[in-house]
Order: sequence, then C-alpha cells, then structure tokens
Amino acid sequence: MITTKFIETVHAYFDELNYRVEDKPELEEFEKCAETTISRCKDLEDAIAAIQMYQYCLNKWKKIEKLFNKKVERFKAYEYEGNAILSLLSAEESAGTYYLTNAINGAVKDIFVISESLDERSFAFGVYKHGFTVFDDGEYYLKYAKMSSEKMKIFSKNGELQCNIVLSRGAEIFLENNITPYDLVIYEGVIGVYERAYIESLSDDEYIDSDYMIADIEWDLLKKRSKFGVTKVNIYGKAEEGTAKQTTEEVDIDLELILLFAASTFLVYQKHMQAQQAAFILINS
Repeated sequence: MITTKFIETVHAYFDELNYRVEDKPELEEFEKCAETTISRCKDLEDAIAAIQMYQYCLNKWKKIEKLFNKKVERFKAYEYEGNAILSLLSAEESAGTYYLTNAINGAVKDIFVISESLDERSFAFGVYKHGFTVFDDGEYYLKYAKMSSEKMKIFSKNGELQCNIVLSRGAEIFLENNITPYDLVIYEGVIGVYERAYIESLSDDEYIDSDYMIADIEWDLLKKRSKFGVTKVNIYGKAEEGTAKQTTEEVDIDLELILLFAASTFLVYQKHMQAQQAAFILINS
C-alpha cells in the first residue's frame, strides 16, 4: 500500500540525496545523485544517514515506481526545500575523502568506495582468492584469517603476507607482523595512519606528532548490531611550506593499502560478532 507516510518519506529522502525529480524517477540518475551526495558528506554521521536513505530507496524502488505511476500528483504536492539533515561540503572541500560501505545493496561482502576524487564517483571492491581487492590491477588483497575471527590479513598478489589486522577490545584495529610502509595509531574514535619509518624513528617517550599523519580512518555500524558498516577515510596531501609535516620529498601515499585498512574495520568486527553469536547459540543449544 502506498501511504501518505511513504510518499512523504520518499520525497524527503530524494530531497536530502539531491535527487529532485518531478515526474518519472530514473534509477541510474538517482544513484548518481545519491553517490555524489554521500561523497560530499561533511562527517561520518552524515554519510551514515545518507547511506540509510539510499539503501531504503533502493530496497523500495519498485514501490517508488508504482508511486509515480499511480500517485505522482500527491508526490508533486510536496516542495523540495534542500538539505535539512545532511551537512555537505563542496566538491573541492571533499576531495581526498573516501567513504567505504557494505550497506548499498544488502550483500555484506559487497564493498563500495564513494568519493569525489574518483572519476566515476564510486566503484565496488573486486574478489581475489576468496578475498577482497581494491583494484583489478592492484598489488594486494585482503582476507579473513582462517584461525581467528578477530583478524584479517593483507597479502601481496604474489602471496607474501604484508600484515595482520587485529580487532582490539575497544573495537579498533591495529597491525601485527607488519611489513607495509604504514602503521596505525589509535586515538579517540579515529585511527591515524603514519609512515612506519616515522613511528619507528621515535623513542619510547617521544610524542607522535599528528602533523605527520598521512590519513585518518573513522568507522561505525549503520545502526546498532548491524552487519553493515561505513568508514570514512581522509587522505592528507603534502603539508604547506613551513609546517611541521613538511619533508624534503613528497610522501607517496599508497591509496590501495589505506583503503584495505579502512575496509577491514567493519569487516573484521562483523566477523567477530558473527562468531560470538554462533558461540552463544552453541552454548545454549
């Protein structure tokens, strides 16, 4: 049944996702507008809200088409007013930010990257040796650890282990057996990405200068106990002249590795929660 509440919800979500159609919705155009909106979200909370709206509309798309076929005049009675819930940045301001999520199409293992910095605005991770790969011609792939629900592994495509990604008790991640050029530092709600050489150059009592951070990662579940997650990655460019971060050579950032770190956040957490639920069922059966 197409209720007034449903019409109001669809209109509001279209408005927030900057898809302001009047007569006949086109799925491809809706997807483009929604992904552009997500790519320009100011904060992780905005992206989560936008993805929830996007997912809702995709799940209800046949019903939305029916709405336009039968009750389009009632839909058009509402006015588009612009964003009221989402805080958005300009295209220039959002460059260098990447959102990763497995919440788009309802398949937990389908990971999408959405960014203003991408030519096509979004792409899906590929599959390689039963794992995840960012680029078809990339150098690495990410896999679940066979013997632990709290670990994932990054391998080079020639099979060399690059690192284990470990879920901490605080639901953050850190690296072990790490031979990548990077290391992770856990802050309050944020994971900082640094060059490993910089971290290893510090003495035990020496302060980690955040000016040397080359990227940061924030993540959360789409909603409490959800199997879907969203991660925000900020990639920082070379510091301006005169700042503490400035080096003699520009940092060569490996986007592929950083996106694999980012995807592992909600993937390893989801795997851990799945294992806990299975153990609970087994104990109580």
